[in-house]
Amino acid sequence: MILRARHPHALAAMAMLAWGLAYVPSAWLIEDVPPFLAAGARLTAGGLVVVIVLLAIGQGIMPRVGVAALAVVAVMQTAVFYGATFWGIERLGAGLAAVLSNLDPIFVAALGVIVLRERLGRWQWVGLGVGLLGAAVVVWDGPLWPPSLSWEALVVVGGSLAWAVATMVVAKGVRGVGSPLALAGWQMALGGVLLLLFGALTEEVPAGAVGGREVALVAWLAVVGSAFPAVAYYVALRGAPAGEVSAWFFLIPVIGVLTAWPLLGEAPTLQLAVGLAGVAAGLWLVVTPRGTLSSKLRKTIGRAPDLGKNP
Repeated sequence: MILRARHPHALAAMAMLAWGLAYVPSAWLIEDVPPFLAAGARLTAGGLVVVIVLLAIGQGIMPRVGVAALAVVAVMQTAVFYGATFWGIERLGAGLAAVLSNLDPIFVAALGVIVLRERLGRWQWVGLGVGLLGAAVVVWDGPLWPPSLSWEALVVVGGSLAWAVATMVVAKGVRGVGSPLALAGWQMALGGVLLLLFGALTEEVPAGAVGGREVALVAWLAVVGSAFPAVAYYVALRGAPAGEVSAWFFLIPVIGVLTAWPLLGEAPTLQLAVGLAGVAAGLWLVVTPRGTLSSKLRKTIGRAPDLGKNP
């Protein structure tokens, strides 16, 4: 059975909406469950749901990318990225984490210039600068001089950078894979297990902390915040160019901030609002198909490893 979409852009927007809406429930889950264990439970369950869906519709569950490529994305794009993001949600809030954990398309574009010798168009350079400036505004923690950066925010940025580095490392190996969606499922499941093991060694769940509420949150995050957007994004990629589908990424931090405001009481500060505007604009300009970004780099930004993305 081959999944196809009649309205790929609407499906892509729904995927970004689901990913953006996952930040608040992640924050609720962290109230009772430590961040690494919370992330591990959500991702392990989400990855297994994707694999079960593939089995149910008769598609292969083997990613066919090799053990090394699977290990890279499981460690860097799941364990490191989500570990940093959930850790950031606990310490900085869901809204701020939503902004800083979605810088990877900007990092991929920058690394493409360095590693792939890509030539960015004028608007891509503008997007790169605006996006990085927006991120700098968010991580700035002090007076204009001497410069002082929030190390907690830099941890979240580091997770986003890890995702981008892994994308560049495995980009060649995942071209033409038999099932990008299978890669996303196993990436989440295996990376989730690593987070569970790390959390078991470093964290402790208070007695009686896990109940029906926490189980329901994990289930919601696994299905609505992980499996559904991964499948939706995959189907959208089959119906429209990767650059057009990826252009909707700018919605994720916006939705994360706007939902954290009323549901968590995280009223955006002027600093966060300015940073959000810069990051969202940068994301749009970097991946928009209206620019001159080469098809190779645009496909790298929108390719298979991104299927498992976002809390």
